[in-house]
Amino acid sequence: MLICFDYDKMENELKLLKHRIFNIKINIFFVCSGLLWIFSPNGIDAVESYSRDSAHRGVVDLAPYQIYPENRMGNGIYLNKKLLATHPQRVILNIVSIKDTESHVYLFRGENGVLGLNIVKGETDGEARFWQVDPEFYQYSNNTTGIKRIFRIFRNDVKPVLPFLRTGSGVSTSATHAVFYHVSNSKEITYLNASGQEITGRIYTFRLHVINRKLDGFKSIFNLQIQDVSYSLKLVWENEHSVSYKLANGKKHTVDLLKYVPELF
Repeated sequence: MLICFDYDKMENELKLLKHRIFNIKINIFFVCSGLLWIFSPNGIDAVESYSRDSAHRGVVDLAPYQIYPENRMGNGIYLNKKLLATHPQRVILNIVSIKDTESHVYLFRGENGVLGLNIVKGETDGEARFWQVDPEFYQYSNNTTGIKRIFRIFRNDVKPVLPFLRTGSGVSTSATHAVFYHVSNSKEITYLNASGQEITGRIYTFRLHVINRKLDGFKSIFNLQIQDVSYSLKLVWENEHSVSYKLANGKKHTVDLLKYVPELF
């Protein structure tokens, strides 16, 4: 009996088997390293010895946060060794806290290479909202606490915008710029409504801020006072350098930003 062997087919199957074994070893390495990091009293030092190259350093220490492993799809973000977030189709790159809350915002790169932001809510932040305005800007709002925050993706990093004020909101964007506001003051007033009835309420003062998308930071407009009985202000771009808004009484106003911050245009 003559037996023939297809050596090319056998060689290909052997290469495929070797490749699968290699991937299994890699996965075992990450799992074991992660367990070692979590349970070791030396924490990060115990895993850093397994670093492979400059682009995959093992654990990235962003005290008090840690990212593990670096630059790997499906990696995780930890706070004092407690897992905060992971996603199988994302590479987590950085994270910041949302000031005055127990929540966090992290920067990730998706499978398509596009950067994005996502929130990790704290236990007391269940009613909070976090949404995308456009690919660069995101907003956070908690109606219970009144805290409003703005976040920006700039130069491959996550940037809290106006982090030390609690009412940053109302982001409106054009192709080249962004404008937003915060409530700089409020006071109780008495006024007449459309029916002539006397109403007691509050009047809010808004301050506008302008961003050039090519630049870091923003410019605040101090010599423009916008006041309304509504707590929010909707800003709409009219042209390359002007935005409009409507007050609660229906009156429309237009602001020429070029007049106030010409250095951004």
